[in-house]
Amino acid sequence: MPTRSLRILIADADPAQALKIEKALNILGYYRIAPLYNAEALVGLKVADTNEYDVLLISQDMAGGDIADEVEYRNENSHFRHVLMYADVDKFVSQLPRLMPMLDSSAQP
Repeated sequence: MPTRSLRILIADADPAQALKIEKALNILGYYRIAPLYNAEALVGLKVADTNEYDVLLISQDMAGGDIADEVEYRNENSHFRHVLMYADVDKFVSQLPRLMPMLDSSAQP
């Protein structure tokens, strides 16, 4: 069962892609989800040094394009407990049922 208090931020410049991810998360039982469509706003969260979100789901384009390195990006954004980067939203959505329990502290093996 998902941790209902898990706070998730979806960062994607394409609102349709963010909505697709949000709907998939809703089906899995996650509801504390916020979309973010602007890279500058994401930088603002980093500068604010806030811990409002537990999970950042970010498109590779929003993170800096094809050269974006997920491990490096995760290290640079340590105010998120978890960071997952995706290039193909459809493939990512199909992986969410497997990925989210690994991030969710209440998930049982």
